[in-house]
Amino acid sequence: MGYWRSIERTSPDLWLSPELVAIYDLEPGSAHVAMTRIRSRYLGDAPDRLKAAYYHCWDTGEPYVVEGDYRGAEDRVLTFAVYGEAERDAAGVITGVSGIVKDVTDERRALTRLAASQASLTDFVDTASDWCWETDTEHRFVDLSLKEHWTRSPGRRNFSSRTRRDMPIIPEDRAKMDEHFQDLEARRPFKDFVYSYLDPSKEGGRVSVRSSGKPIFDANGAFLGYRGTASDITQLRQAEELLNQRTAALREAHRMGKIGTWSYRLGSERVTLADECITLFGLEAATFDPTHANVLACFGASAAEQVIKLQREAIRSRTTQAIDVQVVRPDGSSADLALTCEPELDAAGEAIGIIGTVQDITERKEAQRQLEKLAYHDPLTGLANRALFKRELATVLDACFRKGTSGALLLLDLDRFKEVNDSLGHAAGDELLSKVGVLLRAELGRNAFIARLGGDEFAVLPDPTTGADDVEMLAARIVDRLCGPIQLSEGEAFIGATIGIAHLPIDGTTVDEAMRNADLALYMAKEAGRGRAMVFEPAYAQAVEQRLDLARHLRHAVEAGTLHAHYQPQVDLSSHKVTGFEALLRWNHPERGPIPPNEFIPIAESSGLIVDLGLWILREACTQARAWIDQGFKPRSVAVNVSPAQFWNMDFETAVSAVLAETGLPPHLLCLELTESLFVDHTEHRISRTLTALSALGVRLALDDFGSGYSSLGYLTRLPFDRLKVDRSFVDGISTRPEKRKLLGGIIALSRGLGMSVVAEGAELQAEVDVLADLDCDCVQGYVFSRPVPPETAPLIADAIERRFQTISPSLAPDDEAAFAAAPIGV
Repeated sequence: MGYWRSIERTSPDLWLSPELVAIYDLEPGSAHVAMTRIRSRYLGDAPDRLKAAYYHCWDTGEPYVVEGDYRGAEDRVLTFAVYGEAERDAAGVITGVSGIVKDVTDERRALTRLAASQASLTDFVDTASDWCWETDTEHRFVDLSLKEHWTRSPGRRNFSSRTRRDMPIIPEDRAKMDEHFQDLEARRPFKDFVYSYLDPSKEGGRVSVRSSGKPIFDANGAFLGYRGTASDITQLRQAEELLNQRTAALREAHRMGKIGTWSYRLGSERVTLADECITLFGLEAATFDPTHANVLACFGASAAEQVIKLQREAIRSRTTQAIDVQVVRPDGSSADLALTCEPELDAAGEAIGIIGTVQDITERKEAQRQLEKLAYHDPLTGLANRALFKRELATVLDACFRKGTSGALLLLDLDRFKEVNDSLGHAAGDELLSKVGVLLRAELGRNAFIARLGGDEFAVLPDPTTGADDVEMLAARIVDRLCGPIQLSEGEAFIGATIGIAHLPIDGTTVDEAMRNADLALYMAKEAGRGRAMVFEPAYAQAVEQRLDLARHLRHAVEAGTLHAHYQPQVDLSSHKVTGFEALLRWNHPERGPIPPNEFIPIAESSGLIVDLGLWILREACTQARAWIDQGFKPRSVAVNVSPAQFWNMDFETAVSAVLAETGLPPHLLCLELTESLFVDHTEHRISRTLTALSALGVRLALDDFGSGYSSLGYLTRLPFDRLKVDRSFVDGISTRPEKRKLLGGIIALSRGLGMSVVAEGAELQAEVDVLADLDCDCVQGYVFSRPVPPETAPLIADAIERRFQTISPSLAPDDEAAFAAAPIGV
């Protein structure tokens, strides 16, 4: 701090004290210095503010203080506070202006760091959440496409179609909940609304939730409901309560004098320690010699330097200073200590010593560390959570640019986790996730960074020493490791893993870009059949966008009813009659024209549309079959393909029964064709229960594409199938390949032994039909008779086929030719 003075308003110079000359980095001995010289070294608008305040003080006598940045020697930028006030004579006339200049650089920096720290904390709190939610106009929770984020969150139960007020809210929160609903009725957004509800299954009997949300409106301003995020803060609240209890205990201990005190007289050799201090340091009072050097040794080398610096700052600033340090006691245990000190002053205000306290804050520090763990770690697996992972990924990317290194990001999804969770229960699902975390740590080593991002999604930053060429082998190892059986308390679980890989920084220069591209690679790996790892390629982004666009158009087609059904006849070889048709879905894209089923069906399955599509084709086929009967055509059965997703995501038995009742189709004329993939994704108990119920309705059941997938004779003997459909791969070439003929003969004999009829699909040649007839196959379906045709053509084609068999000549009658000519070419 230095002094300055001016005794004349028009004088261009100021008198500076030696201290101020040194502060301003001017030449020693410069007593009178031009004001313009001093102001020119201030930065920004500080020169103008200094000048204006200075002359305003001369004119009005009002004191002032101006703070600004000053460029000193070696381009150091310091922050000074300039104070000025008027000097007056006995008559009150202003005779001069004087003041002081104070260096406030450290204060400004401390405030800046504090503001940055508070901003970081605010950002984290604002962005942290565990799951998303949405409500309707009556404030009832609605199902989301990612509803597992609600049901799998710790402590969550399914509250779909219920409001928050319908939950078992704890009594003390009911009034607050009523006020909250007043805000909802007023369409006001809310933030960090905390409430608790009772849950006997949880430790403590309650769950605490922090939720934020805002109202949503359509394009016309009509209220649609609320949308927001929520976090399970049960453990956080418990930890906070524990922390508050311990803090209160520490305050009580301080009140009762249980905090150790100490004092040190400057220049003395010894430190005066209270008995509590001796105990806190883990020392023996009878043997410890409290010299200054011995006391410092109790802190260890690094902490001792902090203590000395703290004491010097207390003496320099004449203020109380505090610091937290960690010490290791003689018995090897560690302790966190809060050390405070302030200068002891004599009558003249000079420092003659230091006094202070030592407090054991080990429990409080541990609670803080636990709170930080809760904020940055997944409580189920102990792995890092999404927030900590993104911070670590940012660090890796920064190192890539600073050091010119490379890295990799692996995003991993568990395959068939939902089946384990639903068949064995959520406890088994949680146990499985924990086991996967252990397996990943064992496989990847301690230097890999592993996180659980949520649900069954994990992320990995491999050991930095892992080369770019080794990342794919590492991912393949993980896939192989997770494909084996995992032992759980409820039995073995068979899952799998799919991995998307992004090389850093090539495939992502930011956290969001890297995670997005790894997620695209993961998506493509799933589309390619799961159980594999794929590296990101730029083309993936375009491919995914095309798939999403196709999915959007397909959804519109379902809603608008612009899909079509074509029908392919099934011919009984013994009676030469068309006994039924298979209903096949067709879609004309508004821009691309006809889209092959093998292109849009997988998209429908991955997007969840397959359930709506399956229900649509079921209703359409039954309606059409009933219409043919009403039009006077002979009754013929209609076969409809069923996706495994329909078994899993809806009450399929009830849906079939409702469609039959709605359309009036006799149940025995409906045949449901199920593929063998159904047995991979579902438990036999559920399959058996549903199929038995369908069979009881009178519906016929067929096992489709037999031999192309997970073929199991056990399922055939235990489940009520009426018909076996042989995959076209067994039919193709049977007229020229004896080995295929023998295999197909064995399949037909097997079905006969099990009391089932056989339909061979994909026959394109008359020679193939002849072989199938020789093998005693029941029905044939294929291009040899007809391609799939529109509903108005199907009965004509069927009649033509039957008349063809009735004629001696293999050629068709004129009417038959006209019917076949009406059939479009294509599948």
